[in-house]
Amino acid sequence: MRLKILILTGLIILILAAPAAAAEIENYYLQTSFFTQHFNQRDYQNNQQHLIGLERHYANNDLDGIAFFKNSYDQDTIYIYRGTNYHLFSIGSTEFTAKFTYGIVDGYDDENGKYTTWMHQMTTFPGAVFSIGLRREPFRLDLVPFGDAGIITTGGIEF
Repeated sequence: MRLKILILTGLIILILAAPAAAAEIENYYLQTSFFTQHFNQRDYQNNQQHLIGLERHYANNDLDGIAFFKNSYDQDTIYIYRGTNYHLFSIGSTEFTAKFTYGIVDGYDDENGKYTTWMHQMTTFPGAVFSIGLRREPFRLDLVPFGDAGIITTGGIEF
């Protein structure tokens, strides 16, 4: 457990504390989850993710961030990531965007064999997340599918 904490701390320092290569910071984005829906809802699945995340956005559209949330099995989970924002098009002052992130997910625990998914067997694993959204400064709203399991709506404010 101590080694796991040291590794995660090191990853946080590398991803969040180290500046992106020659990119200027444009803003920060604080986000939370509003709504979650599993496509095939089961009794044990959690639809209240309580997500809180912070992203650092760069002028070249790159980003890095960290998010804390309750996973579908109501377990505390962390996602440390890098990625890119994509501007698709605008209507007036509203931008339609896409975002792709990749990083490390930690927090899936098999709870002594209670869960048998590959995520629970690994506990820490690489992850990738794609989302589409709307941006009207300083606010953002995103729809985030999580695999084939469901969709989460997130939103927040840039500062």
